[in-house]
Amino acid sequence: MKKSLFVIVACCFMVFAGSFALAQQDDSNKLSVFHAGSLSKAMADIGKAFTAETGTPVALTGSGSGSLRQRIEKGERPGVFASADMENPAVLASQGLADAPVPFTRNVLCVLAKKSVGITQANLVAKLTDPSVKLGTSTPVLDPGGDYAWKMFDMADALKPGAAAALKAKAIKLVGDPALAMPPMEYPRSQIAWHIEEGRADVFLVYLTTARLAVAELPGLEIIELPKALTVGAQYGLTVVAGANPEAAQFKAFVLGPKGQAILDGYGFQKP
Repeated sequence: MKKSLFVIVACCFMVFAGSFALAQQDDSNKLSVFHAGSLSKAMADIGKAFTAETGTPVALTGSGSGSLRQRIEKGERPGVFASADMENPAVLASQGLADAPVPFTRNVLCVLAKKSVGITQANLVAKLTDPSVKLGTSTPVLDPGGDYAWKMFDMADALKPGAAAALKAKAIKLVGDPALAMPPMEYPRSQIAWHIEEGRADVFLVYLTTARLAVAELPGLEIIELPKALTVGAQYGLTVVAGANPEAAQFKAFVLGPKGQAILDGYGFQKP
């Protein structure tokens, strides 16, 4: 009896070990792509289209571009890094950890707000600096979205002296820092819409593409484009990480090609 039990256990272990090894093998066959969180939906579609065309499966990791750059610096090696700025991949290139980045799409910062706040282009700075208005942003350094917001704050000083200091002091950093993030399955909505719905922010400085998704998810929100004096654009950079397999260069070419660009265009991203 004991011998039979041992045989059964041993067989189960062998099956489990074989399945685990197969899973590892399957993972190793996937092209790892690190990408800015704002690209999540577009990259999911790009990954599927790329796999359908080439047969190469893709493993996607989305987060703040600054935090992803730090992970690469600490030793992780995806095949491709798609950043929401040119600076983070350029830093990796300067360290010999990646190729020189190429621009592959653009975005623009905007204001996403509850309609009840009553923001217009004319009163935008006054409303944002109002102590009663909760202003949400991404996290500077860890996420270019936060860096772009801080740039806009500095530009606001020309319209209202002291605005930059007031905005930086009151900004609530709600996204972009992996330490603050919850697993995606815990969000009933996208992170931005969820934070607003939960009352953590009345207004968010976000990418236009992100704002459009949030408006579609949550009634009562509106998008206010920044006036010309406060307009902040975002150029996204794509790089192949050092030591990557040939599939990484193929993925880069796919993103830059007509099919990849059409998918980005469908989500409201702009031509590079």
